[in-house]
Amino acid sequence: MHLQLPDDIVRRAETNATDLRIALAVQLYADNRIDHADACRLAHLRPAQLNRELIERGLVVQEYPAARVRRTAG
Repeated sequence: MHLQLPDDIVRRAETNATDLRIALAVQLYADNRIDHADACRLAHLRPAQLNRELIERGLVVQEYPAARVRRTAG
């Protein structure tokens, strides 16, 4: 997917593509629409970098380990 934004709005907001990716990832994460791993991927940030962005914005960092698959004796 490619998203096009009006250049004049981006200039007035004094932002750039990198900052917009981070802002979108943070907001979607804050709204519980994507998980931490997807937010990192969307923002192009490592987990620690995303955590710093979340904390700077006053958000709680909730990073869960991958779910384990339970094996039952068959």
